[in-house]
Amino acid sequence: MEDDVRRGRYTDPNDARKPFKDIADMWLRSKNHVSEGVRARYECELRVYVNPRWADTPIGSITIDDVARWVSDLSTGDYPASLSGERATKPLSPRSIKSIVKVVFAGVLDYAVKARYLMNNPARDVEVPKTEYKDLVFLDIHEIETLANAAETVGRPVDALIIRFQSYVGTRINESFALQVGDLDLEHRKARIRRTWKNSAKAQRLGPPKSGKPRTVAIPKFLIKPLKDQIKGQPDTAYVFRAVKGGHINDHNWRRKIWHKAVEQAGLDEVQGLTPHSLRHSYAAIAIKAGADVKILQRQMGHASASLTLDVYGFLFPERLEQVADAVDVERSMALSGTAGKRTKRR
Repeated sequence: MEDDVRRGRYTDPNDARKPFKDIADMWLRSKNHVSEGVRARYECELRVYVNPRWADTPIGSITIDDVARWVSDLSTGDYPASLSGERATKPLSPRSIKSIVKVVFAGVLDYAVKARYLMNNPARDVEVPKTEYKDLVFLDIHEIETLANAAETVGRPVDALIIRFQSYVGTRINESFALQVGDLDLEHRKARIRRTWKNSAKAQRLGPPKSGKPRTVAIPKFLIKPLKDQIKGQPDTAYVFRAVKGGHINDHNWRRKIWHKAVEQAGLDEVQGLTPHSLRHSYAAIAIKAGADVKILQRQMGHASASLTLDVYGFLFPERLEQVADAVDVERSMALSGTAGKRTKRR
């Protein structure tokens, strides 16, 4: 014990008896750098999935085998949860499990290690299911157009424009709803993404984009005319996509009043996991199929790095091994042909 104290490895056994929920509250209070949306997600995952299993468990009694069994239960749907109504638990996707286990649960135990309540974090070495491309939902162009037409039927023409803007420009939904007339440069077919709506428990507020930096995005030609019609006579400070009374559109209200009805009318209600964010995924798939490279896609979508873009959409990029081999073949032929010409000349 004296050696552990001298080397800075000592932890008080009483601290290891602290219940998980107390450390979770400390960890959540420490997250001062995250956005309100991210904080709300952490709170939700703690309340719904993590605390029902671990709230009263002493942190020092948690073993790697306990966590591994819990990960397995999350994958099969056999886990305790705090769900509203009479909803039953269901298997969670690899992406959700990774967030719950590796970000939230392991984050709490990391905090316990930093506070010297624990010597190590048993959650860090636990394997979680590998995230696969099937976790993402994509619509093809025909499905997008059907959905846009349905949105106009259940709502207004601007609702169809929102669907198409999301699908063919690739912005996040609250970036689109924060877009103002002065942000558009339709002569050059571009838009400046300067802000986004941030959701919190109290209200929405404007803030910088998710990456923290403004960016410029390109707009396809066929969207220019409907956008010009949409902003005609509006001041630079007006929102491009406006509610009936002229203010900004609240994304929660729009989902409830337009999105869900349009999805049902378009016959897409059986597509599991379809959300407005799926239109952003659909844009990525269309752009990659059209030949966009990863750096251009990163800039358009506002990812922090090209590696993040590849992590999410890398499987969509076609393998061009044959093209590389063909290019090498051409280079070799040209080089040898040039060498042969020089040798002939010398003779």
